[in-house]
Amino acid sequence: MVTLTVMSSPAYAHEPWEDGSVPPPPPSSPADGYSQNMHLLSTDEHTGGTNSDLAFSGNLVFAGHYGGFRIIDISEPGTPEELADVHCNGPQGDVSVWGDLLFLSVDTPQSTPSCDGSTNVTASTPGAWEGVRVFDVSDPRAPRFLQAIRTDCGSHTHTLVPREDGGTYIYVASYPLSASNIGPDCKAPFERISVINVPGHDAAAGLAAAVVAEPTVKGIDLFAGSSGDFFACHDIQVLTPRNLAAAACLSQGQLWDITNPLAPRVTADIDTPDVDIWHSAAFTHDGKHVTFGDEYFGPAQEPFGAIWTYAVDNPAVPLSHLRIPRDEPSTYHNFNYIPVAGRNILVSSAYGSGTSVVDLTDPSNPKEIGYYDMRSNQWSTYWYNGLIVANDISRGLDVLRFSSREAAGARRLPMLNPQTQTFLLHR
Repeated sequence: MVTLTVMSSPAYAHEPWEDGSVPPPPPSSPADGYSQNMHLLSTDEHTGGTNSDLAFSGNLVFAGHYGGFRIIDISEPGTPEELADVHCNGPQGDVSVWGDLLFLSVDTPQSTPSCDGSTNVTASTPGAWEGVRVFDVSDPRAPRFLQAIRTDCGSHTHTLVPREDGGTYIYVASYPLSASNIGPDCKAPFERISVINVPGHDAAAGLAAAVVAEPTVKGIDLFAGSSGDFFACHDIQVLTPRNLAAAACLSQGQLWDITNPLAPRVTADIDTPDVDIWHSAAFTHDGKHVTFGDEYFGPAQEPFGAIWTYAVDNPAVPLSHLRIPRDEPSTYHNFNYIPVAGRNILVSSAYGSGTSVVDLTDPSNPKEIGYYDMRSNQWSTYWYNGLIVANDISRGLDVLRFSSREAAGARRLPMLNPQTQTFLLHR
């Protein structure tokens, strides 16, 4: 019998075990309640699996899970409607949308590239595949699988880097961590990402998408993996108006100049010793600050599991950090900033601590100003068009309202891939 105690290292929380099976998610914590400014509007249940990341377009939420993805209409936030649940096995289900296309990350070797009959295997299995699957979602009630793009070490996460010609690049982050993933093109020291070119936003462009570059990315601090010490990134955030990327690379953070998106250039290595696992990142909407999240699964302990904020132009020393202000194991996991001028309000998932809203308008003095934790276990939580939308690992999609003047005047967006920031807001 395997228990959660095998996950002695936080980085293994979502990694397949050596036989290719996937470990259970971290458990939810006891209910801590919620602040008076947080209101649950609805829950669209999806149980029996692991729910993961989110993307948005119009009134639609695209909710990834380890067995595929769902499409949910939230035009009526109190009564969301599931339009489709696409069964296409392959943890961990990081999703993004671009026009008629949906991209789905697969970071566990699969028996087949397509959805039909796909099961978890190991990298040594003949014909094993992992990477990015592409779907046509122009009819949200009937998504259509287009193709599967193999990438080295699979795709733990991915990030869209849009272009003015209507196409986009995709930065694919992956790494050689667990033994079941180690194949001939997935070994230490790794030190690279894959870049996929998508020449448009319709089905034809989805079919034409392909890997066009594998730029080298090196750091100053390596991470221990099954094939030796390596350097690779867990998540990448881009701020296209400034040609910037913030890369959370397990053992450290980095800032990149992506003026040439096929050859990102490291401009800053950020190596704060108290960060356990550099997991996620987000820029403030004025482009002046960047916040990194620390993934941590140990007992409640200051400062682990915190968010850390830096000045973009001088990131050598953190301006502040904040961990969940409750005595429980927690980690700020996936997050974004509310698009409101003059204020920096971050909305974040926190696993068993639910959802947390933090005021970072003064980046040296972060304060939690809202939370919702009713036996929660939230993988991703984001602000989108007046709502807070959370994908709870265990129960499905939570839709919440944050009633606070700090969010007044927030910009409405036609779509949102939370790892892709395409505009700046000034005071």
